[in-house]
Amino acid sequence: MKLNEEWDQVYRSATLGLQHRLEALELENAAIKQLNSRLLIKVDHQQSAKEYYEQALMQELKKNQELQEYIRLLENRMHHAGKNCTATKQDDFSAVVRGPVLCPGSGLPDGSGHVHGYKPSSSFLPAPSSQEQKGKSQSSNTKPGALGDSQQEVKDLKEQLEALRCQTQIYEAEYETEHNDHKHTQQENRRLRKKREEQRQQVALLQEQLKVYEDDFRRERSDKQMLQRLLLKKSTPNQDPVLIHRCNNEQQPPGGDKRTQSGEKRKQHHPLCPKHPNRDKESD
Repeated sequence: MKLNEEWDQVYRSATLGLQHRLEALELENAAIKQLNSRLLIKVDHQQSAKEYYEQALMQELKKNQELQEYIRLLENRMHHAGKNCTATKQDDFSAVVRGPVLCPGSGLPDGSGHVHGYKPSSSFLPAPSSQEQKGKSQSSNTKPGALGDSQQEVKDLKEQLEALRCQTQIYEAEYETEHNDHKHTQQENRRLRKKREEQRQQVALLQEQLKVYEDDFRRERSDKQMLQRLLLKKSTPNQDPVLIHRCNNEQQPPGGDKRTQSGEKRKQHHPLCPKHPNRDKESD
């Protein structure tokens, strides 16, 4: 009995220890599953953010390329406008220089102005040159204004281009950060999956060990019960002695007549024998 109690105690302690360990592993497995689901949600968010940043980066790069092409076009226009302005100024200067030489009165001989009573006025000669200068000055005033506007537009576009470059760098840095976070999350997810698989294997191993312990315990208990039965059978004392009558205890002598033997037996009966209460009466 003492050995049986010790085995019961060992089995209970081992079973409780395995059950506690199994519960702890199940709790840890549930926590890992919850963390895995959170990481999967985070991976989905990071994937969507990655796609958004990639689209935004492509759009910004496209805008940047378009602005660069537009800036090149404006610079070419400015270059051609500068050349045209220089040529116009040279033409104006040459026209002003050649104006007095090509005056209508310069081809006339001396004193021809007094012929037929014609007196040339002082405002007749400079009039054509003043109109030409007025038109030239208006064109020259208009072209520098357009040139200044183009320069301001190019400056604004350069500032926008610089801002877009900064924004593109920011997007690239954010994309790199998101990519690194995504890689780290995937590595963490793989590590957690591996750990969960190991814990699942440990749980299966513990369940198998528990089953083996239970089988061993049942076998040991059945063996103990059988041993106890055998010990009880061997250790039980002999039954209490039962009073057996002499008549039943005596052996019948071999041979002889049955009547004579029965008569002899009657003579040998004890007077107080309860089996023959009428012996004395018969003898009388």
